[in-house]
Amino acid sequence: MTRRRAAALAALLTVAALLGLAAAAGAATAPVTAQSALGVTGNDACFHCHGQQDMQNRTIDVGGEQQDIFVDRALYDASRHGGLACTSCHIGFKPGLHGADETQAWLITAKLTACDNCHADVFAMYRGSFHGNLVFGESSGKAPVCADCHVAHNITPPGSAAFRASIDSLCARCHPDQLKTYLDSYHGKAFFLGDAKTAVCTDCHGGHKILPPSNPESMVSKHNLVATCAQCHPGANENFAGFMVHVDPQSPRSSFAVWTFYALYIMLIAVVFTFGFVHTALYIYRGIKDGLYRRNRHG
Repeated sequence: MTRRRAAALAALLTVAALLGLAAAAGAATAPVTAQSALGVTGNDACFHCHGQQDMQNRTIDVGGEQQDIFVDRALYDASRHGGLACTSCHIGFKPGLHGADETQAWLITAKLTACDNCHADVFAMYRGSFHGNLVFGESSGKAPVCADCHVAHNITPPGSAAFRASIDSLCARCHPDQLKTYLDSYHGKAFFLGDAKTAVCTDCHGGHKILPPSNPESMVSKHNLVATCAQCHPGANENFAGFMVHVDPQSPRSSFAVWTFYALYIMLIAVVFTFGFVHTALYIYRGIKDGLYRRNRHG
């Protein structure tokens, strides 16, 4: 009986040891993800190199573009991601000089795909958006990814006033013409004058799931435009939502009707000022000829 118990105990110990070895092997070979790096406190090793002041002007070439390798630790620690390990986004990196196996495709991982590990719901919306379709299609790197709008190491909370104030300038990096026509509108002028509550780009077009107006799910499609306007303008109807936006009055391609009225408006101003100038010039000429401006005229 004792031998049977001893054998059973030995068998249990053997199984436990094998399971422990398997778990250790699995942990050693498992890929490092954002979730597994959340509790890592090894950022000191990263900032030992990347946080040095003499690194401020150092860059590396990535796909023909120069990327900074200096990270301001004070800004990073105060940012939204300040409590995360560097390897949460720079997955697979280790202290020391980084080899090709670590740096391969690191930029797109840190700026885009690593975000999916913590923000899966938002990432899914982005992936189905106009921008996401370009990025995961054939954008040739021309479409914005997560870090292009949210920055990399100095992430501002999306709900903050500072981030809201930066939205229009962020969009203008790729859409400068749309920013110009926006600033010509009531919303744009109110924003320019400091109204923090006026509509900015994302209020009308959305944030992560931006879709073209032709898509029925778009916030600015004809199906949803009234509801979009009603977010800030309760009681908005189709007539209200039919107001023309992003129209360049100087371009007939933008809107021929608006361009026509703009041209007539400029012509009317030119005619009025020309008539006023000619009338004034003739009046002065007549006064000089009749001696109206002579000092001794009344003597």
